[in-house]
Amino acid sequence: MKKFLNINDIEICIDDTEKGEEALILIHGLTANKTSMYPIRDMFRDDYRVITVDTRGHGESTRPESYTIDDHARDIHGIIDELELEKAHVLGYSMGSYIALRSAELKCDDIDRLVLVCTKPNGKTSSVARLLKEAGLDITQVSQEEMMGVIMKATVAPETFERIVSGELNPEELIKGDASLELNAEEKAAEDASLAGFDNSKDYDKVTCPTLVIGCEYDGINPAELGREVAEGIENAEFEFIENSGHLVILEQPEEFQRITADFLKG
Repeated sequence: MKKFLNINDIEICIDDTEKGEEALILIHGLTANKTSMYPIRDMFRDDYRVITVDTRGHGESTRPESYTIDDHARDIHGIIDELELEKAHVLGYSMGSYIALRSAELKCDDIDRLVLVCTKPNGKTSSVARLLKEAGLDITQVSQEEMMGVIMKATVAPETFERIVSGELNPEELIKGDASLELNAEEKAAEDASLAGFDNSKDYDKVTCPTLVIGCEYDGINPAELGREVAEGIENAEFEFIENSGHLVILEQPEEFQRITADFLKG
């Protein structure tokens, strides 16, 4: 069920399955929206109350002119409070993993278990912006087609790339979600600025909830060794390495991703 929540003086749009004793909040990646997380929602909706989020600046949520990763993090806690949840599991993918980790660093007592998928500890800008710059493209001006071309070549397993070229796989929905909610140039610039110089590595000691970090063999956006660095920095965090997958692990190795995540959430 779609809901609009008044969180920190803006509207945050969520999709809430509403059924389940334990809640699982899903946070999407760069330039995307909550619909891009529906494949994960559908993996876990039978066992959890799954809440997919349009982060501020994205999807159907308010799109401020500027915001920070800490604003995102406070929004996650605001959602937990507004829905009157005692605790929630939080899973973030790519950019969403930076937000999820920062949320746990700001406050951990309302987070049950934390899952960070394809993450990194810090960065001068977004990983996608870095790849585009290396290709001579500007994230605020690039088309979705150009962006996808750069991402595909850099971030999927060789076998997956062949399946995409042949038309067997279509990763478009996973990358950007609902195309009607695409960001304009100014909104992409605000999004990129929100990640400029972020550094989650300074507050690892504040993360007290059980944490799982997932890294993937062919991830050129956030290489697995960066995820391992995050896991090593957080006390008692677990690291799982998925072979034959790149950044699009939800598309490339869905069964392995689901198995690893389900086992962790069940404790």
